Amino acid sequence: MECLIIVDNRAASVELCGISMMERSLRTLQACGFTRALILTDSEELMSEVSRASSSQLTKIVWNFAARRAGPVTLEQIAAVWPDDHRDLLVLRGDSVFDARLLRLLHTQDSPVAAVDSAVPANLLPLVSAAPMTNRGRFCGAALLSRDWVTGRKAPFEEALCAGLEDGSVVPFDVARQSWYASELHRDLRAYWFPAPCPAHNKLAENVILDAAQKGTLDIPALVHAPIETFIVGKLCKTTVTPNQLTIFCNVVAWGATILFATGNLGWGIAIALAVGVLDGLDGKLARVKLETSKAGKLEHFFDALFENSWWVALAFHLGVSGKLPHGFFYLGLLIGAELLNALARASIVRYYGKSITELGRFDRIFRLVSGRRNIYVWILTLGLIRGTPAEAFKLIAVWEAVTAAVHLARAAWALWALRRESAAR
Repeated sequence: MECLIIVDNRAASVELCGISMMERSLRTLQACGFTRALILTDSEELMSEVSRASSSQLTKIVWNFAARRAGPVTLEQIAAVWPDDHRDLLVLRGDSVFDARLLRLLHTQDSPVAAVDSAVPANLLPLVSAAPMTNRGRFCGAALLSRDWVTGRKAPFEEALCAGLEDGSVVPFDVARQSWYASELHRDLRAYWFPAPCPAHNKLAENVILDAAQKGTLDIPALVHAPIETFIVGKLCKTTVTPNQLTIFCNVVAWGATILFATGNLGWGIAIALAVGVLDGLDGKLARVKLETSKAGKLEHFFDALFENSWWVALAFHLGVSGKLPHGFFYLGLLIGAELLNALARASIVRYYGKSITELGRFDRIFRLVSGRRNIYVWILTLGLIRGTPAEAFKLIAVWEAVTAAVHLARAAWALWALRRESAAR
């Protein structure tokens, strides 16, 4: 797939969360599956600047420059560089930020179609006030055009689109009228877009990007961790630290807790485990903010499961050897067995519903706040250590996981039965 990026001012060089608008556009297109991009610009200085700043993250997309005369870009200039093998072409402004979901959906529409927003949220109005107003809402800066529609037209790009929306030759794709459920984040998240902000609004723009990286359906400890993670990522995104480096660092620290638990240093072990609760959320959030997801990053959950279960084994070993919990491995077996059943229930809902079990209904969202998770268990251990009853805390963890598994299995069974009944009724 190929895309045309229009750059007609220096705003494409503005940096947000550590990367320029132009770089973010290319990374977003890469995340959408585009393999080629043509940057149409009148600035030789910008060409050199983008070429120097291009990062190693752009491994799946090839981009080139096409020079044009100075001034607003016109449809005639777009037609002059139109790829011979493309009937339709996604065209977007390089000085704007786009949610990848918006570009993906836009590219699947029947052309010609322009992205507009008829109901911009009040908190985003300062960011989009400079965007052109059309009779269908503010123009978002992206459109899917057809060769036939472009051919023969010489008006400036945005002026032509506004006129097309007026006469009906361009169909509006209204951001405000779409359903925006983010499956990766397990929450409803309205697609965001905005042109390069003025310096006074840079913080607001970065907050939009950071908020869009936050997952939903959190447990109580994660609600505490979330703002801490966002603050740290807001600083880290402007450094050279990568998500994979954070993953490695987190795992090294986490295995340190395993050693401390096994040797009976429960206080220090729990302190590190509490820190890991925050550290573990940094890599994924940084990857989403800077669009630096990778295959290695997808292995994070596997490594998380390894060190998490190593904690329970180490605790069972210490509590059993010390005599504080002679049947420690029995509770370890109950904990791990319940975790496996819980995983089975969750996987069945993902397979047949395409979403997390915590999103089936209001009860599930509320239950998610206290259901069995590593963060909850670390807090239980912390309270147990404060009270001087770590063995009782470990027993409670195993029972808590068993209750969680029972609830999720019951919910999964009910949901699958309801789905089968609905299918039969059709």
